[in-house]
Amino acid sequence: MGILDFFTGNQPPLIRDALDDIKVMLDTGRILFAASSGRLLENEILDEDLSAQEAVICKREHSVRRAVLEHLNIDPKRELVLCIKLLTVAQDAERIGHIGRIMEWATTLASSPRIGSAVDEIRVIRNRTLAQFDATRDCFLEGDIEKAENVQEEQERISDLIQGIFDLLAKSDLPVDKVVPYTIGISSIGQIGEHLASIARSVTEPLHRVRE
Repeated sequence: MGILDFFTGNQPPLIRDALDDIKVMLDTGRILFAASSGRLLENEILDEDLSAQEAVICKREHSVRRAVLEHLNIDPKRELVLCIKLLTVAQDAERIGHIGRIMEWATTLASSPRIGSAVDEIRVIRNRTLAQFDATRDCFLEGDIEKAENVQEEQERISDLIQGIFDLLAKSDLPVDKVVPYTIGISSIGQIGEHLASIARSVTEPLHRVRE
Protein backbone atom coordinates (compact mmCIF):
# COMPACT_ATOMS: atom_id res chain seq x y z
CA MET A 1 0.00 0.00 0.00
CA GLY A 2 1.48 3.34 -1.05
CA ILE A 3 1.62 6.36 1.22
CA LEU A 4 -1.23 8.06 -0.64
CA ASP A 5 -3.39 4.97 -0.26
CA PHE A 6 -2.37 4.87 3.39
CA PHE A 7 -3.68 8.37 4.03
CA THR A 8 -6.58 8.84 1.63
CA GLY A 9 -6.64 6.30 -1.18
CA ASN A 10 -6.19 9.02 -3.82
CA GLN A 11 -3.25 10.14 -5.94
CA PRO A 12 -3.49 13.77 -7.10
CA PRO A 13 -1.01 14.24 -9.99
CA LEU A 14 0.97 17.07 -8.38
CA ILE A 15 1.38 15.16 -5.13
CA ARG A 16 2.41 12.07 -7.06
CA ASP A 17 5.07 14.21 -8.76
CA ALA A 18 6.27 15.44 -5.36
CA LEU A 19 6.60 11.85 -4.13
CA ASP A 20 8.71 11.03 -7.18
CA ASP A 21 10.93 14.03 -6.41
CA ILE A 22 11.47 12.80 -2.87
CA LYS A 23 12.38 9.34 -4.15
CA VAL A 24 15.03 10.93 -6.41
CA MET A 25 16.29 13.05 -3.50
CA LEU A 26 16.79 9.98 -1.30
CA ASP A 27 18.39 7.90 -4.05
CA THR A 28 20.73 10.76 -4.93
CA GLY A 29 21.49 11.34 -1.27
CA ARG A 30 22.47 7.69 -0.97
CA ILE A 31 24.91 8.03 -3.86
CA LEU A 32 26.39 11.20 -2.38
CA PHE A 33 26.67 9.65 1.09
CA ALA A 34 28.33 6.51 -0.24
CA ALA A 35 30.87 8.53 -2.23
CA SER A 36 31.74 11.08 0.44
CA SER A 37 31.97 8.52 3.25
CA GLY A 38 33.98 6.19 1.03
CA ARG A 39 36.42 9.00 0.38
CA LEU A 40 36.71 9.83 4.08
CA LEU A 41 36.69 6.37 5.62
CA GLU A 42 38.11 4.10 2.93
CA ASN A 43 40.49 6.45 1.09
CA GLU A 44 38.59 5.91 -2.15
CA ILE A 45 39.09 8.07 -5.20
CA LEU A 46 36.12 10.38 -5.57
CA ASP A 47 34.50 9.47 -8.88
CA GLU A 48 31.19 11.25 -8.27
CA ASP A 49 30.53 14.93 -8.89
CA LEU A 50 29.16 15.73 -5.47
CA SER A 51 28.36 19.31 -6.41
CA ALA A 52 26.17 18.03 -9.23
CA GLN A 53 24.52 15.49 -6.92
CA GLU A 54 23.77 18.14 -4.32
CA ALA A 55 22.37 20.38 -7.06
CA VAL A 56 19.98 17.59 -8.09
CA ILE A 57 18.77 17.28 -4.52
CA CYS A 58 18.23 21.02 -4.18
CA LYS A 59 16.44 21.22 -7.53
CA ARG A 60 14.10 18.40 -6.54
CA GLU A 61 13.37 20.03 -3.19
CA HIS A 62 12.30 23.18 -5.04
CA SER A 63 10.14 21.00 -7.28
CA VAL A 64 8.42 19.47 -4.24
CA ARG A 65 7.66 22.92 -2.88
CA ARG A 66 6.24 24.08 -6.20
CA ALA A 67 4.11 20.96 -6.60
CA VAL A 68 2.69 21.25 -3.10
CA LEU A 69 1.94 24.95 -3.55
CA GLU A 70 0.25 24.40 -6.91
CA HIS A 71 -1.80 21.53 -5.50
CA LEU A 72 -2.96 23.60 -2.52
CA ASN A 73 -3.88 26.48 -4.83
CA ILE A 74 -6.11 24.11 -6.76
CA ASP A 75 -7.63 22.24 -3.81
CA PRO A 76 -6.45 23.64 -0.44
CA LYS A 77 -8.47 21.19 1.67
CA ARG A 78 -7.32 18.02 -0.02
CA GLU A 79 -4.23 16.19 1.31
CA LEU A 80 -3.33 19.13 3.55
CA VAL A 81 -1.56 17.11 6.24
CA LEU A 82 0.23 15.01 3.64
CA CYS A 83 1.36 18.19 1.86
CA ILE A 84 2.92 19.52 5.04
CA LYS A 85 4.60 16.17 5.66
CA LEU A 86 5.99 16.21 2.12
CA LEU A 87 7.57 19.60 2.77
CA THR A 88 9.07 18.31 6.02
CA VAL A 89 10.44 15.18 4.35
CA ALA A 90 11.89 17.20 1.49
CA GLN A 91 13.72 19.38 4.00
CA ASP A 92 15.16 16.29 5.72
CA ALA A 93 16.30 14.90 2.37
CA GLU A 94 17.94 18.22 1.44
CA ARG A 95 19.86 18.27 4.73
CA ILE A 96 21.22 14.81 3.97
CA GLY A 97 22.86 16.13 0.80
CA HIS A 98 24.38 19.10 2.63
CA ILE A 99 25.77 16.98 5.47
CA GLY A 100 27.21 14.53 2.97
CA ARG A 101 29.27 17.35 1.52
CA ILE A 102 30.64 18.10 4.99
CA MET A 103 32.06 14.59 5.09
CA GLU A 104 33.87 15.29 1.85
CA TRP A 105 35.31 18.48 3.33
CA ALA A 106 36.51 16.59 6.42
CA THR A 107 38.73 14.51 4.16
CA THR A 108 40.82 17.60 3.38
CA LEU A 109 41.76 17.85 7.08
CA ALA A 110 43.51 14.46 7.05
CA SER A 111 47.16 14.37 6.04
CA SER A 112 47.47 10.58 5.98
CA PRO A 113 45.39 7.54 4.99
CA ARG A 114 42.54 6.65 7.32
CA ILE A 115 43.41 3.23 8.77
CA GLY A 116 43.14 1.49 12.12
CA SER A 117 40.57 0.14 14.56
CA ALA A 118 38.75 3.45 15.09
CA VAL A 119 37.97 3.99 11.43
CA ASP A 120 37.06 0.32 11.10
CA GLU A 121 34.33 0.80 13.70
CA ILE A 122 33.08 3.94 12.00
CA ARG A 123 32.85 2.06 8.70
CA VAL A 124 30.52 -0.49 10.29
CA ILE A 125 28.19 2.31 11.38
CA ARG A 126 28.44 3.92 7.96
CA ASN A 127 27.43 0.68 6.27
CA ARG A 128 24.41 0.28 8.54
CA THR A 129 23.38 3.87 7.87
CA LEU A 130 23.81 3.33 4.13
CA ALA A 131 21.29 0.49 4.32
CA GLN A 132 18.86 2.88 5.99
CA PHE A 133 18.48 4.90 2.78
CA ASP A 134 16.66 2.17 0.85
CA ALA A 135 14.68 1.15 3.92
CA THR A 136 13.59 4.76 4.49
CA ARG A 137 12.64 5.32 0.86
CA ASP A 138 10.61 2.13 0.75
CA CYS A 139 8.76 2.66 4.02
CA PHE A 140 7.85 6.21 2.99
CA LEU A 141 6.68 5.45 -0.55
CA GLU A 142 4.84 2.32 0.56
CA GLY A 143 3.35 3.93 3.67
CA ASP A 144 4.52 0.84 5.53
CA ILE A 145 4.31 1.40 9.29
CA GLU A 146 6.24 -1.75 10.20
CA LYS A 147 9.14 -0.86 7.91
CA ALA A 148 9.11 2.69 9.23
CA GLU A 149 9.29 1.43 12.80
CA ASN A 150 12.22 -0.80 11.83
CA VAL A 151 14.08 2.23 10.46
CA GLN A 152 13.55 4.12 13.70
CA GLU A 153 14.58 1.19 15.88
CA GLU A 154 17.72 0.65 13.82
CA GLN A 155 18.62 4.31 14.16
CA GLU A 156 18.31 4.04 17.93
CA ARG A 157 20.79 1.15 17.89
CA ILE A 158 23.12 3.08 15.60
CA SER A 159 22.93 6.13 17.87
CA ASP A 160 24.13 4.02 20.81
CA LEU A 161 27.10 2.83 18.75
CA ILE A 162 27.90 6.38 17.71
CA GLN A 163 28.06 7.47 21.35
CA GLY A 164 30.58 4.70 21.90
CA ILE A 165 32.70 6.00 19.02
CA PHE A 166 32.70 9.49 20.52
CA ASP A 167 33.90 8.05 23.82
CA LEU A 168 36.60 6.09 22.02
CA LEU A 169 37.85 9.12 20.11
CA ALA A 170 37.86 11.28 23.24
CA LYS A 171 40.16 8.81 24.99
CA SER A 172 42.35 7.92 22.01
CA ASP A 173 45.92 9.02 21.39
CA LEU A 174 45.32 9.41 17.67
CA PRO A 175 46.86 12.49 16.02
CA VAL A 176 44.65 15.53 15.55
CA ASP A 177 44.60 15.11 11.77
CA LYS A 178 42.75 11.83 12.31
CA VAL A 179 40.64 12.58 15.37
CA VAL A 180 39.08 15.69 13.82
CA PRO A 181 38.06 14.08 10.49
CA TYR A 182 36.78 10.99 12.32
CA THR A 183 34.75 13.11 14.72
CA ILE A 184 33.26 15.14 11.89
CA GLY A 185 32.58 11.94 9.96
CA ILE A 186 30.80 10.06 12.73
CA SER A 187 28.83 13.17 13.68
CA SER A 188 27.73 13.57 10.06
CA ILE A 189 26.71 9.92 9.84
CA GLY A 190 24.64 10.33 12.99
CA GLN A 191 22.90 13.44 11.70
CA ILE A 192 22.10 11.80 8.38
CA GLY A 193 20.67 8.80 10.21
CA GLU A 194 18.47 11.07 12.30
CA HIS A 195 17.11 12.76 9.16
CA LEU A 196 16.29 9.34 7.71
CA ALA A 197 14.55 8.35 10.93
CA SER A 198 12.59 11.62 10.81
CA ILE A 199 11.35 10.68 7.34
CA ALA A 200 10.28 7.30 8.67
CA ARG A 201 8.43 9.00 11.53
CA SER A 202 6.32 10.85 8.97
CA VAL A 203 4.74 7.46 8.26
CA THR A 204 4.17 6.39 11.85
CA GLU A 205 3.50 9.65 13.68
CA PRO A 206 1.00 12.52 13.47
CA LEU A 207 2.37 15.74 12.05
CA HIS A 208 3.20 17.43 15.36
CA ARG A 209 5.41 14.49 16.44
CA VAL A 210 7.42 13.91 13.26
CA ARG A 211 10.51 15.76 14.53
CA GLU A 212 10.46 14.37 18.09
